[in-house]
Amino acid sequence: MEALEIKAAVAQNWLAALCICSGRCVMAASGAAESQAWSDQFTQSILEWFDIPDADMDALRAMPYGDAANDMILLMLRCKRADEAAAEQGRVPTGVSLEVASDPEKLYSGLLLTCLGVGDRQLESLEEAEESMDLRSTVGAGGRTLCPFAYDARSRAVAFVVGDWLDMPKQFVSTYEVRIARGLERAVDKAMLGDASAKALSDDKKRKWGWQRYLTAGAGVAVAGTLVGVTAGLAAPLMAAGMGAIGIGGLGFLATTGGSAMIGSLLGIAGGGLIGKRFNTRMRGLREFYFTRLLLSSDCSDSQTHHLHATILVPGFLDGSAHTSPFAPIATVLGLDLGDAYTLYYETKELIALQSAFANFVSNTAKSAAISLILKQTILSGLIGAFAWPLAILNLGQLIDTPWAVGLERAKRAGKMLADVLVNRAHGNRPVTLIGYSLGALTIFTCLQELHRRKSFGVVEVAVLLGMPADGTATDSWLAACQCVSRRIVVGYSTNDWILAFLFRASALCSNLTGLTGVDVDTIFHKQPLMRRKLVCLDLGGTVAQHSDYLENIDDIMLEVSQHF
Repeated sequence: MEALEIKAAVAQNWLAALCICSGRCVMAASGAAESQAWSDQFTQSILEWFDIPDADMDALRAMPYGDAANDMILLMLRCKRADEAAAEQGRVPTGVSLEVASDPEKLYSGLLLTCLGVGDRQLESLEEAEESMDLRSTVGAGGRTLCPFAYDARSRAVAFVVGDWLDMPKQFVSTYEVRIARGLERAVDKAMLGDASAKALSDDKKRKWGWQRYLTAGAGVAVAGTLVGVTAGLAAPLMAAGMGAIGIGGLGFLATTGGSAMIGSLLGIAGGGLIGKRFNTRMRGLREFYFTRLLLSSDCSDSQTHHLHATILVPGFLDGSAHTSPFAPIATVLGLDLGDAYTLYYETKELIALQSAFANFVSNTAKSAAISLILKQTILSGLIGAFAWPLAILNLGQLIDTPWAVGLERAKRAGKMLADVLVNRAHGNRPVTLIGYSLGALTIFTCLQELHRRKSFGVVEVAVLLGMPADGTATDSWLAACQCVSRRIVVGYSTNDWILAFLFRASALCSNLTGLTGVDVDTIFHKQPLMRRKLVCLDLGGTVAQHSDYLENIDDIMLEVSQHF
């Protein structure tokens, strides 16, 4: 690490260098070759955010990659401490890097807006393009900087990495994202209010009422696939220049029709988003595939609020008597930031049948105290893979084997369908978190393989795989999954899950099943420390005693999981 040379331009602009190196660490763990273009654009965007002089740009562009970038970050933190000491002694005025790093609002507003491609310089180019009626050239090419209003999952991962190095609470990322999202929505509403005003003035009846009475009565304005009501109560705040509060000085472009359409695409409301979109299920051999919105406690006051990231929750089996999402209990989990949350439903008839089969199977095995005792002792001793199952249990296999086999096949089909949805950005041009249990986790894992095959990187930020029925030693599959997830994969497993072990009793997978033993991280990523850091295995044995507990205890499970991403 000492051998790394620190040029004066780098030492002076240590925060810019830290951001660039953080991006290159994320790149190294996200498919380095495929992420090179994103890394170059991210670097240029950071240089423009800090307004780095041309003479110093080459030194910052020459920052190292991979493990060397991680070492360079440690040197940049030394520069930070040197700046702090000099500022305390009054030897030099506070530099830009220290000023920004010491102020969470300046740091996160600037970094997140840069990641969104809407820094001051980007907005200037967008306004020029709007005036020349040539928005397509600016948006399509992306230029040398990040594309405007396209929030890459890798960019969001960098925000967490930078905050972690600077000892900032991770909640700051979501806090400032909410502020920015609200500011963007105010800009969209301002544009819609202008359109509604023009329409009202052109209508004789509405002109006769007067604009104030028209607002009081309420006007529904459809923009970017969403029907938004404009009322007298909303009129005043919409007319305020809200974006200035989050660091965007120029509101001109954002308040135009072109700007509102781009923001709608970012937030996943263009074309109706996930909920309003109809999917061609026959292409994937499915009868049912749709999304519903899961309202969280933070959304109760305003169901129209949108966030800069989304979460898709995928169940592995369903309780037929329930009338709400199986993930509804996690809405009250403290510290769990899901953004816009959606539940994915597919082949619900089969998933309900599977849960019913689980219940019947457990009920019948529980009737024999001897069987229960043998199972408990066997699982605790770790011999489940070589265990000769009691004949009484083997005879009950017919209750569960067929529904499970059907579910496995449908889950894989749904995973490929989910990949189609994500590639087409139905959720918006923003990062997505995927959370699933049992077959839902398999759906997500299949989706990640498909995304990797299609070289679609920077879409998924976090993946949570609970009780997944897949091989925990499949090197190629796990490498592909990790490259398609930008920040963290959390694998939840339970050595006590005897039902999952029984389902794979005739398979060689039983000894290394992900849902039973986790993932062999050290073996798979023995030469890739940055990848190894990305994947976290979590033993849920204290919460999960059998497979159906993933549904029944999902709130307790997610409370534990939330500490790791």
